[in-house]
Amino acid sequence: TSDATPSQVVYHGTRLLPFARTSSLAMKLCSANLPRLGKSVAVPAFERSGLRAGIVHLGVGGFHRSHQAVYTGRTLALDSSWGICGVGLVPSDKKMQEALESQDNLYTLVTKNSKATSVEVIGSICDYIFAGERKSAENVISRLADDETRIASLTVTEKAYMIDDATGDLDDTHPLIQHDLENPDSPKTPVGYIVAGLRRRMEMDKMPYTVLSCDNLPMNGKLTKKVVLQYAERVGSEVGLREWIEEYGAFPNTMVDRITPATTPEDIELVRQGYDIEDVWPVCAEDYTQWVIEDNFVQGRPRWEEAGALLVDDVEPYELMKLRLLNGSHSALAYLAYLTGHRRVHHAMGDDDVFHYVTKYMDTVHPTVPQVPGVCLDAYKDVLKERFANPNVSDQVARLAEDGSKKMVGFVRGALEELIADRADTKAIAAAVAGWIRHSEAVDMSGEAIEVKDPQAETLKEFAIKAKSMGSAPFLGRFLGPRFASNEAFRKQVDEYLKQIEDEGVRDVLKSFR
Repeated sequence: TSDATPSQVVYHGTRLLPFARTSSLAMKLCSANLPRLGKSVAVPAFERSGLRAGIVHLGVGGFHRSHQAVYTGRTLALDSSWGICGVGLVPSDKKMQEALESQDNLYTLVTKNSKATSVEVIGSICDYIFAGERKSAENVISRLADDETRIASLTVTEKAYMIDDATGDLDDTHPLIQHDLENPDSPKTPVGYIVAGLRRRMEMDKMPYTVLSCDNLPMNGKLTKKVVLQYAERVGSEVGLREWIEEYGAFPNTMVDRITPATTPEDIELVRQGYDIEDVWPVCAEDYTQWVIEDNFVQGRPRWEEAGALLVDDVEPYELMKLRLLNGSHSALAYLAYLTGHRRVHHAMGDDDVFHYVTKYMDTVHPTVPQVPGVCLDAYKDVLKERFANPNVSDQVARLAEDGSKKMVGFVRGALEELIADRADTKAIAAAVAGWIRHSEAVDMSGEAIEVKDPQAETLKEFAIKAKSMGSAPFLGRFLGPRFASNEAFRKQVDEYLKQIEDEGVRDVLKSFR
């Protein structure tokens, strides 16, 4: 990139290569084989045997491996004390533990633009703990309490923060939170682990670690601090845990961005056939990446700015830009595109009706995004559409449609609220909400079942079916809030689009934005 340092360019291996070459000489990815990899594969530029885990990261999925772990890896030649100890909290994370352990915690990052591909081995993860096994909770808490640990970071998805969307507070009615409140020394939730580690450090008279949320939540650091303090008050009021965390801790806000589809068998075969590497779980991502971080850390941090991250005093303008224009547009197109029959995002963006609708949606929410230092928002919107249309990344529409009960609140509701207050045009958002409601019925326009992946899937379906006879008001009130259900103008727009979807089809809704 134009702002990369010379050392970054050498490490990143920015030369993009065609990947048509095939070979039957693929070798297992492991430390011993790094020197034998082809010259087209970038490898870690630091000595991994000396890594120490200064970061404990909860939720090592595709996004963490394409984003924070990559930025961190590019700083480790400067300071090897910032290695990452990954932590898996859910049963499916057992597969990640097995994959990483079988490869000395190495994996390949496949970076794709519309024309070419580059491959790089990432080596910033130096340990991994799966928290789903006996005594493993204590292993995680001990690692959090360790002197080496100075940052605890998270990419656990919006739903794992256990927030009650109606109040914005910790959802202490959730069964997992209730478990943690009763068993604070063997937690199951990210919040439970973060607080258990902080309490252990307080009892050992150590400074707290910085808690760094890297999830797509509005003001993610502020929100994480809120639920952590509320939980700490419930489990540690007798020792003043909440007050200690509030006085000495830090919860920086961040904005993260890199489109990272789920790994496919084709991706694994690409790495094997094109680059002679046997990697059981590579990660693929677009070539665009951005990380904006509030520079507020209590025990230091890696020199992420040397790897291209932007360290700032105020993240909010960048965050609103990304959440409302990128994530909001992703959610808006997901439901209508899926109901139209599209399954890949780049195919959807190649549909003129979808493309013009996404353009209209971005233009609608643009006025709710503040000026961002050094960014032209019109140019940013154009870049977003190019990224969505990247055929080499080939993201799944169904992935974008997941967790709508959280995403529509986090990515769409704030902009909608401002537009209603300003009496501005809200039709594009109303169409998106109508698509969400129709998709939530869990059956497409041809009668085929839709797998709705959402923690509230059954409730969504119940209220979506109610909308057929009662209109959108109950759904809006339950999932976006009573103020939207009671707004007659917006509610009528949603109802009209729902009727148009049923009577004339989704295509006609999209065409109305041409």
